[in-house]
Amino acid sequence: MEKRKQPLGFLVKQINNVFEKDLNRQLKTIGITSSQCAVLDYLFHTNEEEVNQRDVERSLNLKNPTVTGLLKRLDEKGYILCVPNASDKRKKNIYLTEKAYDIQRRMETDRKKLDKQLTRGMTKKEIAAVTKGMEKMLYNIADP
Repeated sequence: MEKRKQPLGFLVKQINNVFEKDLNRQLKTIGITSSQCAVLDYLFHTNEEEVNQRDVERSLNLKNPTVTGLLKRLDEKGYILCVPNASDKRKKNIYLTEKAYDIQRRMETDRKKLDKQLTRGMTKKEIAAVTKGMEKMLYNIADP
């Protein structure tokens, strides 16, 4: 009996579910979730001098209430500081704390370990092709 091919979107969703579950399990030892890891990763690697909530929302394709909750929990845990913007008091700039930098290497090691597992048996060329294709898919469906 031939195995039915899954729709591509469902396959991407299944991969995300397993990846997120495993990453959450690994990150639990440092007290953050995969979603919080994504926010911290963005903040670690952005080239912007000032970052606010809208920047995080756009970069991670998340809605305002979701990012509000993530930032609140990261602030409560001491990984970020939210400081009113000097020119627009409605905005708050987000800054990483020393505590965040203290876990950066561990967080990135855990994420890279899963990336390596995800691409096991693939050549660099195959990984580059999959990455390019997935970036294009994200571009095709993400909000402008």
